[in-house]
Amino acid sequence: MVDIDSTIPLYRQLSDHLRSQVLSGEFAPSQRLPSEAQLGETFGISRITIRQALGELEREGLVTRVPGKGTFVAERPKQIEGLPRLSSFSEDAAASGRTAGYRLLDVGIREVTPEVQHALQLATPHAFVVERVLLADDAPVGVHRSHVPPWIVSRGTPDAFTSEALSRGSLYRMLESTGIEFYRAIETFTPGQISAQHAAHLDLEENALVQMIERVVFDRATDRPVLCELDIYRPDSYTHRVELFSR
Repeated sequence: MVDIDSTIPLYRQLSDHLRSQVLSGEFAPSQRLPSEAQLGETFGISRITIRQALGELEREGLVTRVPGKGTFVAERPKQIEGLPRLSSFSEDAAASGRTAGYRLLDVGIREVTPEVQHALQLATPHAFVVERVLLADDAPVGVHRSHVPPWIVSRGTPDAFTSEALSRGSLYRMLESTGIEFYRAIETFTPGQISAQHAAHLDLEENALVQMIERVVFDRATDRPVLCELDIYRPDSYTHRVELFSR
């Protein structure tokens, strides 16, 4: 609902509320949302505020506004669903019937945060960093920043870990080519707000809500961390399902 005493702008409160209803399926694709007049009566806010909220959802691709007819939930491509095992983005996309692609943003040895240094057990705060926009059927769905210990990259072939290779191929397959065997991973899922820098790559507004996934991957033979990733996904592009059993 909308709280007029909150420090969060009213249009942002309304857009968050409607976004939640759209993403949860409460409003189905092609379904018409309540009119501006109905929303104004329900939430007690002005039409200008309502139009700001609907404009934000339209820029995110969640709704379509048709002059004279109203606002409708946009038809969306099938979401990418994370596989119930340790898998790469390309595998997740293929399993969801989508074609994976990449747009390279940055690659090379870079200084990393203390958190990444600790996660990868690095002697110095430097790692091989790959930052890419993740594409599904050529549409941007996420941004990931991957950190790899330099000693692994040094074991790769001359044509691995290059800008050309990383613009078209799976980083996981490149790591496996060095003798790494993925064994286990620790993942943390959190909601977050996207920065202006990353928002531009995903056609989102700055501070829009996104899914954030931190993953540290370990090698089977040594149980050493060999990859630390931060993935940022559009909220309408990725879902993760876990099957649970009772004891």
